[in-house]
Amino acid sequence: MRMGDDRYAPAGTLIGLVQRGRGLGARMAAEDPAAAAELVYGCIRWDWRWGESDRRAVYLARLVRDLELPLEPVADGLGRGEAAREQAARVLGLLAASGSAQARRALGGRTPEGADGAAHRGPAGTEELQDVPALVTELERAWVEREWCGPDGLARGLARFGAGARDAVSLLRRFWLWTPHSYERASYLEALAAIDPAGLEEIYVECLWGCEEQERLLAVAQAPDRPEVRERLAYLRDDPIEEPGVRAAAGERLAALTRP
Repeated sequence: MRMGDDRYAPAGTLIGLVQRGRGLGARMAAEDPAAAAELVYGCIRWDWRWGESDRRAVYLARLVRDLELPLEPVADGLGRGEAAREQAARVLGLLAASGSAQARRALGGRTPEGADGAAHRGPAGTEELQDVPALVTELERAWVEREWCGPDGLARGLARFGAGARDAVSLLRRFWLWTPHSYERASYLEALAAIDPAGLEEIYVECLWGCEEQERLLAVAQAPDRPEVRERLAYLRDDPIEEPGVRAAAGERLAALTRP
């Protein structure tokens, strides 16, 4: 596929991961910043968010900053169409807040238009399904039809049954891996944790680099104690562009891990 297409690349590819705001995409991009540069710029220019509730600005601003990418291609988005202009302004605004004088100059007094996130509601009647088989059937239908908006409500319904909803685990994992609607990923992870938490350690670690505030909060609380996790917790605690709630939670978890 080409950048600028309306399609999402497969979730196992670097472009597909960054389009979805997955933490693994950020970590892979850091391995070869020069190769990832055009992909990062493209995801700013074309605003791949599935809906207004999906968040990308912090994720993309961190990629630009941490990969030490030139800002000129980002600033170029200010002269493009509305979606590109707003995305570029959000990214530059965050970079300016983190201390980039070049980003402040590029903005030239502009302020980002529109909040990076909005209220979201699943389809009406999702929680009216009262038993596991009906919920699993509906989730399977949503998967087959690639219905990305709303299955998070089904995930929350299934989570209420705990281990009794094991039949849904494979579907929930598929939705977490493949959905382009990043806002819903935290609900799939919460449901997996409630139903079958085995094997989620690596997902929690990945989510420390994810685009959504709620998935980062889950990861801060649940990621296993490792040197790379402690390093990332310190990064989140100290990053001026991180959400205040995540910064506070990261500081508290790190203090608990390092307390004698």
